[in-house]
Amino acid sequence: MPLSNENSRTLLQLDPWMPEYEGSVEIDPADGSVSGVDATVEESSWKAISVPPVHFVPALYFIDGVRRTDARVLAWNAGGLIHGLLGTVAAGSVRSEGQHARFEGCQVSRFLIVGGGHKRSATMRVGNMRVEFEGFASMTTTPAELGGELQELMRQLEARVAEWAIGDDRLVFIDGPLAYISSLGPVVGVIKRISQPYLDSNRFELVTSLSVGERTPVFLISDGKRDRYSWYLRVGDRRSFDHVLTGIVRLEVRAVVGLESARHLANTSAALLVRFSSTGTRDPRAPQNLVPIGALETELRRRMGDPLIVRRAIEHRIFEGVEL
Repeated sequence: MPLSNENSRTLLQLDPWMPEYEGSVEIDPADGSVSGVDATVEESSWKAISVPPVHFVPALYFIDGVRRTDARVLAWNAGGLIHGLLGTVAAGSVRSEGQHARFEGCQVSRFLIVGGGHKRSATMRVGNMRVEFEGFASMTTTPAELGGELQELMRQLEARVAEWAIGDDRLVFIDGPLAYISSLGPVVGVIKRISQPYLDSNRFELVTSLSVGERTPVFLISDGKRDRYSWYLRVGDRRSFDHVLTGIVRLEVRAVVGLESARHLANTSAALLVRFSSTGTRDPRAPQNLVPIGALETELRRRMGDPLIVRRAIEHRIFEGVEL
């Protein structure tokens, strides 16, 4: 922010997320593009919307996934160096209904991803258990690109869990964008890391001033691939020294659901999600990382198995020899 006069000050503010995670805001200051966004689809006047409490709360499903790189591997052949990795992905849901919550639909998959189009499965032994790493051939060539493949496999597993959970008598919140969701049911993507503002600076200023439980008007994002309605919501409060986007999440639904359905889901999510915001004492990405999502991540990592034990099993198997 430029200094307007000699008495003005630009103060540093804290990102409350713990530094082992990427930042909660990753907006490029040079990116002012707002092409393909219509901010007037719900309201022509841009002002905060306070939502009254909902009287009927359906069963709520919170969907998320986690991934882990268990080991990186290398091979050499006549064509040169080949990169690979062994990784584990998991996804599942928390069903919240009234005062009760439980884990449902949790799945774990393991992959041996090899670059250069090579495909090879591998079986490890952990005690008396057989641990299967499914072969996945990738045309990528670098370790970073292989990590992207693992992320893609996790997102696909999340989508399968979400498609299983979607139904007329429930509302589904998936952690992250809806790029992999094809269903037209009541499903909302919750994006807790803000990497693109989408709005011009005047409208985005409203986002920074929202109170807890307030949302912006719905706006339409058109990119020719997956058009969607979106809105910002403050789910949790911030301390005076936290940055102004603390507690802000962006939510989205597929545009094909229609504006009225999007508006209804925007109001319902604004009324409900504040109940699930986390605190810094229980989650390093508070308050945006919702309590059910944080609990689900912990449970999924437990189901993935101890990383040290899995690593030792991989080392033993590599010692025995695994050929492409």
